[in-house]
Amino acid sequence: MARPPIKYSNPQASHRQPGDFSYLPPMLPEIETDINQLIEFWNNKAIPSPPNPLNDILHFESSKNLYLPDDFKTLYQMTNGMPTLYPNYFDKEGFLFYPLEELISPDNEFNLNKSNPDEHCLIFANFMHKSWWYAVKFSKFTHGYEIGIIPSANKFKVITKNLGDFIHLYMEDSPFLYDHN
Repeated sequence: MARPPIKYSNPQASHRQPGDFSYLPPMLPEIETDINQLIEFWNNKAIPSPPNPLNDILHFESSKNLYLPDDFKTLYQMTNGMPTLYPNYFDKEGFLFYPLEELISPDNEFNLNKSNPDEHCLIFANFMHKSWWYAVKFSKFTHGYEIGIIPSANKFKVITKNLGDFIHLYMEDSPFLYDHN
């Protein structure tokens, strides 16, 4: 039995070439879907998190002389961490996601000398009021990044290389987030 022909709502769409899907609404990039799930997760816990204007992100990058990885730019455009809880409170699981303006390097957090000027590391969350920290490490020469746990001043253990994965580990309260050995 033959399939019935597709009926398009746009009369001009029937003249499209095979493989032309430009008439479909654009799909969200995966990271935006993950961040929307995070925002919904926080909304269900009554944790408001307003977005940041792009100008604020660009100003942050300029003032710190760095470029955030694209996933983190998207994160901070869509949500500003947990500004109503910062600096002294955290969610029921013990996590605090920093607002953009409060991102800090481990060197500044622990009063260390920066070892590599071409590599950046920014703490973006902590657990149980600084029992340990979560940071993103990136180079100004590559597009990739690592997200890791910092249990002490000179230790960084990689958890993932994907912000979407980190978001899901957090929402699932995964034991991987607590393993710093």
